[in-house]
Amino acid sequence: MAFDMYHGSEKACIETYEESLFAPINENPNYPCLEWLLAELYNSPRIPPEKSNKIVHELIALREEVLGTELNHITKTIDRVMPFFSKAYTLNHEIKCASD
Repeated sequence: MAFDMYHGSEKACIETYEESLFAPINENPNYPCLEWLLAELYNSPRIPPEKSNKIVHELIALREEVLGTELNHITKTIDRVMPFFSKAYTLNHEIKCASD
């Protein structure tokens, strides 16, 4: 099951095998927006531009936290989805989400 995200003509996806991205944020107060996204993952959330910007900053912090640890593999997912969220914020686009 994939988690698809869209804004404008842009598309990004978090595949089921990439959901380990959310493992270190569970109940971690440093990542409230990522925790929200995890909770809403399969409820087709809409992400306003301001929240996209907060997600970008949380992804940056998460990347720094996991770099060089056993969770280092999630940096590839972070590096792939971070520009998508950043562009949504920059273009003032709401992200629409859907899961299959």
